[in-house]
Amino acid sequence: MNKFFCLLLCLCLSACATLGLQKPQVSVVDIKPVASSLLEQNFDLVLRLQNPNRLPLSATGLSFDLRVNGQQLASAVSKQGIQLPALGETTIQLRLHTTLLGWLKQMGAVMQGNGQLDYQLQGKLEGLEGLGDLPFSSTGEWKLP
Repeated sequence: MNKFFCLLLCLCLSACATLGLQKPQVSVVDIKPVASSLLEQNFDLVLRLQNPNRLPLSATGLSFDLRVNGQQLASAVSKQGIQLPALGETTIQLRLHTTLLGWLKQMGAVMQGNGQLDYQLQGKLEGLEGLGDLPFSSTGEWKLP
């Protein structure tokens, strides 16, 4: 019985490898502050996902880590279904939670700099087409309004 599961696992892994899916491009479109408490700040984060593949992608959600100016700011998960058309794009909005200390560090860096935040996103589309997860990573700059 164990040999059967090993064979099945090998077949699934080779099928994923032969699909040759390219990683989606993910970028931050907007960050808006929303109702927060003293110890936790909440933001609505809008992400743009672009599919460079000739096949549409369907995922059951996503997870990612957000680093700003080289420091971990937040982690997020969403079970929001994502539909990416072939060679197309979509935007999604999620709620992001940060700690007071993490956000104050970033605001201090912004006040000393030019109002620009360098960010790095690293995550994955979860449950892609029932085959597994597809990782993504992205870097960029976001200027405070």
